[in-house]
Amino acid sequence: MQNEFDAVVIGGGIIGRLTAWHIARSGQHTLLLEQHSLDRPEGSSRGTSRMFGEAHLEDVYYDLAHASRYLWRELERETGMELLHLNGGMDIAIGSQGLRSIKEVASKLRSRRCPFEIFDGTALYRRYPQWRYVSNAHAIYSSNEGVLRADLCMDAAITAAQKYNLSVRDNSRVTSIQERGSGTIVVRLSSGQEYHTRKLVIAAGPWAPGILKLFGIKLPLQVFQVQTVYFAPRRNSELFTLKNCPVWEWEGPQFVYGFPMFEKDGIKVSFHSEGRNLKNVREFRSTPNANLVRRLRAFLEKHLPDAAGEDFGATTCLYTCTPDDEFVVDTIPGLPQVAYFAGCNGFAFHCAPAISKTLKELVFGGKTDINISRFSSKRF
Repeated sequence: MQNEFDAVVIGGGIIGRLTAWHIARSGQHTLLLEQHSLDRPEGSSRGTSRMFGEAHLEDVYYDLAHASRYLWRELERETGMELLHLNGGMDIAIGSQGLRSIKEVASKLRSRRCPFEIFDGTALYRRYPQWRYVSNAHAIYSSNEGVLRADLCMDAAITAAQKYNLSVRDNSRVTSIQERGSGTIVVRLSSGQEYHTRKLVIAAGPWAPGILKLFGIKLPLQVFQVQTVYFAPRRNSELFTLKNCPVWEWEGPQFVYGFPMFEKDGIKVSFHSEGRNLKNVREFRSTPNANLVRRLRAFLEKHLPDAAGEDFGATTCLYTCTPDDEFVVDTIPGLPQVAYFAGCNGFAFHCAPAISKTLKELVFGGKTDINISRFSSKRF
């Protein structure tokens, strides 16, 4: 069995898979290591859909998302899979503070020459009558947003990378990483197998703290268990189809986001940053929280009443958050040939192609096309 590779990527979630794609298609013999089965993701990349959007206030997030839109299309061309559906997206905010937020985003989109529309409560109800009228609601709609077929994105990344020079080892848990002379990195598995490489990328999601600890790095990462749930519309189901319902985020006392009926016969909704705080990833449980389902139903009854039918398909997932809810994209001090990503906080999937490209650029060139200084670990 071959044990020397130009690059090794640890972590078979969407960041790791796309990093392997970027590196392998640049002509480097690449190894992707995943501690679980590739067919059954266990981290933050599980599920059938993710939201895509470019309507970010911060420039770096817009840059990552905008670049990713073209990279998703490139991945579609390489695989023949349809991954990204741009059916539009809408942010809804309440009150005068919400209006200021909407205007700030609109100003940014205008400066970037991105298409958008602004609605007050009356215009929102007229355009999307599935929403119950709220007099002090404000919304901004962007056509450069939509739905990613997350499970197909995961498959496409592997399919595309394996057309190049990629080897995959799943059910392979890393237990030690050591630097040896001349810049060689040795990655050892629980099986005793060793792999040698000169470039290493770590994208281990909620397991990142354990891997980074091997380098003496301790980041303030907190793992949360969150969940999504589907609701079958009880009437006017045509108003919740991909054609008639954009993806949406509601920024009020609760931060709720949702998807139209897409892969299942119901809309998918969730609270963004509400979930169970875990001491470590071993505390993760696949059993959904019934109270969160009840609270999401109450939100729908109040704001999207026609959608508040039978709930089904509640699924738990993992977030890994930093104190400032930002990513960490950096290299190991003294080892510029080792890069890592941390902070899978619900925003990473849609811009994963560009994040992964920056990881490849870091280990092979030391600089990135997009300014990622905001994500340096030095801020902690």
